[in-house]
Amino acid sequence: MNRLEIYKNDNYVLNDAFDQAVMNIYILKRQNGYKSFLMCGCEAGDGTTTVAINLAAALASSGCKTVLIDGDMRKKNSYKRLNESVTFGLSDYLLNRTSIDNIIYETTTENLYYIPCGELIDNPTRLLCSSKMDEVRNKLSMDYDFIIYDMPAVNAATDAKVVAVSVDAVVLVSSMGKTSKKGVVDAANALVEIKANLVGTIINKLDMKQYASYNENYDYFRNEKYVDKKRISKRKNSD
Repeated sequence: MNRLEIYKNDNYVLNDAFDQAVMNIYILKRQNGYKSFLMCGCEAGDGTTTVAINLAAALASSGCKTVLIDGDMRKKNSYKRLNESVTFGLSDYLLNRTSIDNIIYETTTENLYYIPCGELIDNPTRLLCSSKMDEVRNKLSMDYDFIIYDMPAVNAATDAKVVAVSVDAVVLVSSMGKTSKKGVVDAANALVEIKANLVGTIINKLDMKQYASYNENYDYFRNEKYVDKKRISKRKNSD
């Protein structure tokens, strides 16, 4: 079976942001044993899939065996680049069309595995509530260090809520300049109402100036801010 190609991010600033997310998730696992995390947007178009892919790849790159699950069974595969060359996915297993081993794909990123959404389903909520879904969760929990669910926005469908009550923690994704304050509040309240374990929010689509204002020391080591550059220059000249 060919490995699915996961695009590699070489942006230093973006990697710094995901390193912080990896650290927070690592701490949650060490302190509370958390290993399954649901990523969902507050509103449609918040960029949850991009965040989920990069986070899963970052966890895998740290040496943790990680599986990323595309839980959005309401979109056709043609809308998703990662799913273009796959045969089976989550919905196919939940509908008893294939075995669970046939829906787990290796990727070009070491330690990272991927479960695509499968065939388009008009109403996947019932499948997500099924005993077959419990079987998926149990197997993944035994086989992987981290399980990342990429789900539709909370305010767009009920699917995220169904899975949210079965994972260790939920992370909301919002988009700077796009997600409304009402959307964030409504999504958070919806998760609190069902007693999901909401542990935080990732703000997506910040520009460079906005990121620097939130984290002014993101380039501390690269730019050597507190090094006496005049002294280094003199040393080089004397050599």
